[in-house]
Amino acid sequence: MLRQGPRLADKLRMAWSQRRFHPRLPIRVEAAYEDAERQVFLETRDISEEGIYLFSPDPPDVGCTARLVLDLPGSPEMLRLSGRVLRRDLGARSGFVVLFQHGEQDPVAAKTRKVLRDLVNTVFRCEGEFVSP
Repeated sequence: MLRQGPRLADKLRMAWSQRRFHPRLPIRVEAAYEDAERQVFLETRDISEEGIYLFSPDPPDVGCTARLVLDLPGSPEMLRLSGRVLRRDLGARSGFVVLFQHGEQDPVAAKTRKVLRDLVNTVFRCEGEFVSP
């Protein structure tokens, strides 16, 4: 289920102003997360073509291999992604970052990357923001 806060336009402007090559979309959707130790359902904070931030009361260790399944708005099928835990945050709203691993020659990874890119670009265009090619 997609939930957007009342100040989505402000969050989008901030994400774009960070001048990332792949801007992050502040979007909350459920994600199935799996690593060598557990399978859990978590909520996203943001997502980009290159990675995702997930809220978690017990974030995994940096370097762990992660597998995710996402049901994104506008996507006709579930997205299956894999990556590595890049950062771990502890505190009141703890969570972690997964950097996706996209194989250059892998057609499934290329399709998944396009779905993520299209989602981010569509929302930025709808909010009247410039979108990088």
